[in-house]
Amino acid sequence: MQATSRKDGKKMKQFGRTMLTVMVAVVAAMSPSIHAQTTGSSVVNHGYNTNLGIFDFNIFQLTFINVNRIANNYMFSYQMFGPFSGSGFGPIPASSVKVSGSSVNAGNVTFALNVNTCGLDPASFTTSQGSCGTFDITWIQIPASVGGSTVTSGTNQVTTPVGTTIIKTITNGHTETFSAQLTGTALGYALPGCCGALEELTNATVTITK
Repeated sequence: MQATSRKDGKKMKQFGRTMLTVMVAVVAAMSPSIHAQTTGSSVVNHGYNTNLGIFDFNIFQLTFINVNRIANNYMFSYQMFGPFSGSGFGPIPASSVKVSGSSVNAGNVTFALNVNTCGLDPASFTTSQGSCGTFDITWIQIPASVGGSTVTSGTNQVTTPVGTTIIKTITNGHTETFSAQLTGTALGYALPGCCGALEELTNATVTITK
């Protein structure tokens, strides 16, 4: 019975990897494109970025969400495919984000996003047709003593697909990335608690292009 269970488990993992590959390919093929533009550079003396990447096998939902600090505002991007679908990119009001907690060293930083992209100016925040909606998400930092952390100094580039557009975020400076627990919803999708990250920026130059 044990050998059979191992074989079944192996087949399920292979099936999951195959389905994830298929879903990513479908996203690239079917998602509408978002017009290219350059947002420019800014210096962040101190701030936070957050992101998440989740594939929910229960409902075959693929979700990528990024919130990046730039100057005194934030750039927000999302790419979702499955029962809850949509993509969008652009600036959001600073009031859409609330950060609380004393410091990452204390292990208690909370980053809360609450924005309805249907209410944003379509001239600056671009969405695929019919894919705007409410994002009410909280990232709760997991202390480095529990979840570890990654420190980067120098230049770091992250590439994020949104529709058929590639967004590049280049950070030059000091960053430290921590794991984070998730709560909340994205376009009505109740997020699992896994797969979030919170990044602290110190004296960093951030350039975002798409």
